[in-house]
Amino acid sequence: MTNVKGLWAFIGALVLLLLAVTWAWYQASGKLQPAAIVGDKTISNDEYVTVLKQKFGKQVLNDMINREVVFQEAKRSGITVDQKQLEQELSQIRDSYGSRTDSEFEAALLKQAGTTVEALKQEISYQILLQTLATKDMTIKDEEVLNVYNSRSDRYTRPMQMRLGQIVVASQKEAEQVLADLKNGADFQTIAKERSIDADTAVNGGDVGWVSIKDNRLPDEAKPIVEKLEKDKYSEAIKIEDQYVIYQLIERREASQRTFEEVKDELRREIAFAQVESLDVVLERLRTSVGVQISGQMPH
Repeated sequence: MTNVKGLWAFIGALVLLLLAVTWAWYQASGKLQPAAIVGDKTISNDEYVTVLKQKFGKQVLNDMINREVVFQEAKRSGITVDQKQLEQELSQIRDSYGSRTDSEFEAALLKQAGTTVEALKQEISYQILLQTLATKDMTIKDEEVLNVYNSRSDRYTRPMQMRLGQIVVASQKEAEQVLADLKNGADFQTIAKERSIDADTAVNGGDVGWVSIKDNRLPDEAKPIVEKLEKDKYSEAIKIEDQYVIYQLIERREASQRTFEEVKDELRREIAFAQVESLDVVLERLRTSVGVQISGQMPH
């Protein structure tokens, strides 16, 4: 399963759309307040819902049906979500956002992808169950899985990561004063909150979050310096464009490799999934198995 943030932004927008349209369909009535008042024109909830249904109704309803069909068929077949795989997928997405705490991850998801952690878990679960249902009758030999694993070893390697703090100031003189205060025992986080001019990290005591040495968020000038930092130590001031940055290493995660045994079941599903027929065909077959009746249409 891919973990590209752009995909999850799309999923987040779709989830919010699902919620909005579902709410509108079930709640629209003459008892509710108008959707909006523009000058002397009132836009009623009925008008609002009608436009939503015309523009997005078919897509959203089909998506809601597909999800319900997959969850029902999985339950009927005794198929459950592998919680370890779910957490692994969620962890990779969280790392891509560089979030430091659960609340920050939730806020980043809502701001950048328009979704929540719970909605994201539901979407990951749907994708895992869909893969499993689509491939449950397929056999992929261990030898083939191992060959694919060996050819994609980089995919299962997590590089060394550093959780960094930073203090950003506008001049060399200010940077020298900050370094002097730190050497005299001043607290790094306190100085970051009070004097760092980077608004995004200053509020968190300068906490940048987890980054790897290849992370684009880490300036090239800083990489060879922070890579050598020891835990709780701070760097000299590094000139980056027209600013000066002092970094602190808060924590380090050494590079790690997911073993073949850890990923073989997940990889087997992916290989099989790449060989299945069209997803539309798979979903249509599942819809027929569960039974779906859309208002105004014959059941199928």
